[in-house]
Amino acid sequence: MRTATHHTDLPRIDLRGFTSPVHVLPRLSDELGVEVWCKRDDLGSVGLAGNKVRKLETELAHARALGATHLVTEGSRHSNATRAAAAAAASIGMKCTLVLCHDEPKEPVGNLLLDALFGADLRLVGDTSWGELARLTGDVVRELEAAGERVHRLPIGSATGRGAASFARAYIEADEQMEAQGASFRTIVHASSAGSTHAGLVLGRALRGRSARVIGVVVAGEVYDDVSGTYLRLANEAAGLVAPTVRLAASDIELTEAYLGEGYGQPAPGVTEAIDLMARLEGIVVDPVYTAKAVAAIIDMARRGTIEGPVLFWHTGGYHALFDPSLTATVWDGLPRLRDIRL
Repeated sequence: MRTATHHTDLPRIDLRGFTSPVHVLPRLSDELGVEVWCKRDDLGSVGLAGNKVRKLETELAHARALGATHLVTEGSRHSNATRAAAAAAASIGMKCTLVLCHDEPKEPVGNLLLDALFGADLRLVGDTSWGELARLTGDVVRELEAAGERVHRLPIGSATGRGAASFARAYIEADEQMEAQGASFRTIVHASSAGSTHAGLVLGRALRGRSARVIGVVVAGEVYDDVSGTYLRLANEAAGLVAPTVRLAASDIELTEAYLGEGYGQPAPGVTEAIDLMARLEGIVVDPVYTAKAVAAIIDMARRGTIEGPVLFWHTGGYHALFDPSLTATVWDGLPRLRDIRL
């Protein structure tokens, strides 16, 4: 199929310094009977790893162009996006305020600890809805602006057209990496919450003229009233920035909530096995909030014969959540080989 050519580069700040690799997962592939590859966006420094870094590269370049000196964004206390935002802001000398929901732990752990280490001002607002979190973040922005700060408000998960455009570029990157190894993927599976990763990947597919399935495994079902519609809007906003002749349709968005379980950051069937298999077979860490739910989807669909390989698991990062005691206990209790360890 002929590849479409478009300009997909927006102004950006290089926060990663390298191109994340793509490689096959041979032992997991043997276990599942389906060829599985991995795009390693989990690799990088502790603060600047994960899929959100690509988006921050374009968002912070845009913020600088606007003359902003203070970044404000929101998310859960488990959020990889806020942790990456705090690190990115620190690396370029920008102030950062994070508005964080869900129950406050007794001590800073996991991503929350890193947020504080990176010097972000943390506003912990308790267990509230995503909609209320957005409203409270707006209040913080107005407070800072009234105090004379030049604020750039970054939506949850960098869910903007610019953020999505960065992942259209990422699709092309991964496609070219696979080609260089004499391979191609038929399916991409990734954890999805705020939506710009999925939106960008489906736009990248269109730009490359490919037909691979792109399956977003929803890990936070209540971020938007209309999840698919929001993802489509983000994809078309990104297209408007880098490929104005391209228009995505509702049929381009493929999402599943079958592996959401009890909700964001809550247990879901198959998550513990996904963490176990990836660690034991490939030496790769996935976390119970985000990436393990995507791996659980791959395992389940492979066993049911409903996924076509080669499959590319897009590792969006987030192992830091394993160091949050509220999540570690779930994994520990679910794996007998860990329970048998005597410390």
